[in-house]
Amino acid sequence: MGEKRMIQAERLRLWPLEHCDLGKNYQWANDMELCRYAGALPMPKSLNDLEGWFASANNNPETSIFAIKLNNGTYIGNIEIRNLDLRCANCELGIILGETSMHGKGYGQEAVMALCGFVFNQLRLHRVSVHVLEFNERAAHMFTKCGFVQEGTEREAFWSDGRYWDVHIFSLLESEFRSRELKSAATD
Repeated sequence: MGEKRMIQAERLRLWPLEHCDLGKNYQWANDMELCRYAGALPMPKSLNDLEGWFASANNNPETSIFAIKLNNGTYIGNIEIRNLDLRCANCELGIILGETSMHGKGYGQEAVMALCGFVFNQLRLHRVSVHVLEFNERAAHMFTKCGFVQEGTEREAFWSDGRYWDVHIFSLLESEFRSRELKSAATD
């Protein structure tokens, strides 16, 4: 995706994920509850596993992972662009707030909106989508607050906890993002 740079929001910054961030990722990757909500395999992960993940992500032109850091430098999670398709002008977004003490404070919503601003303004994409597991009501609520629209469901597409779960697909179009920006500017 070319040169990566910091994306500034009001209370946080999105930095390209760096090798020094792997320690926190190791902790989060071995938190089985976080893995469940992220849709990750609930298998213990070694530092070597994370090194491989980091190298693979850095060598994939269709993926960019950003560390979510508060303005004071506290590292609270990751947000990523994946499956970048420049021909069709769309991508998928993924987010995890690994620091559970930061849940419910609007940081996820702020990070999503900052990344969407980057995607629509800098990359000039048309559509961003996200997959949300049926049981992850907090994520569904957050994406809806960000203006994403549920457009479909992959029925029983995810296996967890001894059963199959639906996966909901949400998307945000550039025009919807622009409309939201105008409404926000009008209320400021």
